[in-house]
Amino acid sequence: MALVSLTAGANPLAADDSVFGIRGLGILGRPQSAQSAAAGGGFALFDAASGMNPAALSRWRGVTGWAVGSPSRRRFDAGTGEISLTSTRFPLVGFSTVIGTKLFVGVTVSDYLDRTWSVSNVDTLTLRGSPVQVTDNSKSIGGVSDLGLAAGYRLTPTLAVGAGVHALTGSTRLEVTREFDDSAYQNFRDLAVTDFSGFGLSVGALFTAVPNLQLAGSLRVNTSLRARNTSGRRATVALPVELGAGAQYILSPGVVVASSVGYATWSRAADDLAASGGERSRSVWSAGAGLDVEAIRLGSSRIPLRLGYRWRQLPFPVNGSALGEHAFSGGFGLNLAGGRTTLDAGVEKGTRSAGSQSESFTTGFVGITVRP
Repeated sequence: MALVSLTAGANPLAADDSVFGIRGLGILGRPQSAQSAAAGGGFALFDAASGMNPAALSRWRGVTGWAVGSPSRRRFDAGTGEISLTSTRFPLVGFSTVIGTKLFVGVTVSDYLDRTWSVSNVDTLTLRGSPVQVTDNSKSIGGVSDLGLAAGYRLTPTLAVGAGVHALTGSTRLEVTREFDDSAYQNFRDLAVTDFSGFGLSVGALFTAVPNLQLAGSLRVNTSLRARNTSGRRATVALPVELGAGAQYILSPGVVVASSVGYATWSRAADDLAASGGERSRSVWSAGAGLDVEAIRLGSSRIPLRLGYRWRQLPFPVNGSALGEHAFSGGFGLNLAGGRTTLDAGVEKGTRSAGSQSESFTTGFVGITVRP
């Protein structure tokens, strides 16, 4: 309740992924490789490095490690003023190995929910019959990470299946301070740490319908997210069932298009959020489409160029207004060290908006894939 009162009408100072991360459980993570992100997420269900479809691990050819870094610059408009924000995240890291010739096992660590933000509010209170100006600052650091262990298996040359287990873990550190302009009053500070835990199961499949067309599907079921803070207070919030489907088509040698769509039943969390005084969440859709073209040759290697567009709804409203985002993206890939290392880079530019509040963002992606 104190947090809600502090942040109502507050001005943002800084935020890791988005100012809107203060809403509900935070901003949803996007566990995608730099290659998929540059193509709007259209290839994510077919991408072994993205961790969104365990069956995609079967596309590796041996031991592989990968990591993604993501700097971002945003401009937030609250309707009464604007502010610029910057951050750098490392949203995905993974490792995979092959057992025999058909079984592939991978481990990933990725963002699931981000709760890093900082806001400030200046107000005037009447104390002892006199007006006193106060500055309230609240700052949250942390979120929920997804630790995944998955396996993909090639059943036939045209069909691969996969399954994974997911441990949700992490914590947030919330610090609230009040500073009085009048030295007759003593400033105060409150600190609370909340630990999170949860569990999920995922399954997926890749199917080559015709020589140039591949289809993908994924399903993930999550338990409730459990939270406990330093005061001993406990809470649980139901997490969604997540569905994904995609199609990838080879138009011609070196030219590939792909699209994906996702649905997550975040409305399952609505009653739990409302019971704690928050706004009710909604189930959400997402979609993305991309193009990958090997158009440039560098020596004996070809440099793929990527373009894409993505759109998604976000489950946690802002003062009753639905929150959503969309972005255009582009990038390229480069093989190094005789093909044993791949550098992927991309950038996307988009907006998030809810009612009179909006946030424009430019996010970069740099991914490294190493095959020893």
